[in-house]
Amino acid sequence: RVLSDFQVQQLPNISKEHTLYNEWQLRKKSANRFLRYFAKKTTTQTVLDLGCGNGWFTHIIAEISESNTVFGLDINPLELEQANRVFNKENLTFYYGNLFEIKEEFQEKFTLITLNACVQYFEDFEELIQQLETFLKPKGEIHIIDSPFYKLSEIEAAKQRTKGYYQKMGVPQMSDYYFHHSVALLKEFKVLYKPKNSIVSKMFQKKDSPFMWLLYVKKL
Repeated sequence: RVLSDFQVQQLPNISKEHTLYNEWQLRKKSANRFLRYFAKKTTTQTVLDLGCGNGWFTHIIAEISESNTVFGLDINPLELEQANRVFNKENLTFYYGNLFEIKEEFQEKFTLITLNACVQYFEDFEELIQQLETFLKPKGEIHIIDSPFYKLSEIEAAKQRTKGYYQKMGVPQMSDYYFHHSVALLKEFKVLYKPKNSIVSKMFQKKDSPFMWLLYVKKL
């Protein structure tokens, strides 16, 4: 799934010939939906993009306004090196680090935190949100995009699909780092987008993300 520097620079746009074209078409819709929301912010924002990877999403957030300050955080040094190489903006900084070890530096620093397609790589969802809440300023927001959540009755089957997927990819050990979280954990979240599953929507509407867009707002 590694992309060239040129491909990363173009994301979420990607060649129709690429094997991941359909996936990126869906992710592009999710990204644009969030960017329209974010562009309406009337105050200066300090943003953390957690699990930023190669930095494509972090970069397009930073492009919304030069007055905003945007940070990308990840534990993958190869992708972060690519992000630093490809994206160079005054208001954009990439960090290598574990969010559970970076505490004092990030305390009440951010007005908004994004998690784009990465929640499934954190084993304890509640611990994750509790830690991120300490990074937020009062009324700060956490946005979860393109990450799956399951009914309790669906989790075991989802685990088996994940194992099968990574076995087919030739990296079966990766299934040990992919976690299946329940929708029951989302009581404090507001749903900003929910996929339409009706027969009519499937017949007449273009394909869109199968995952919810979720919002958590820190209290005063």
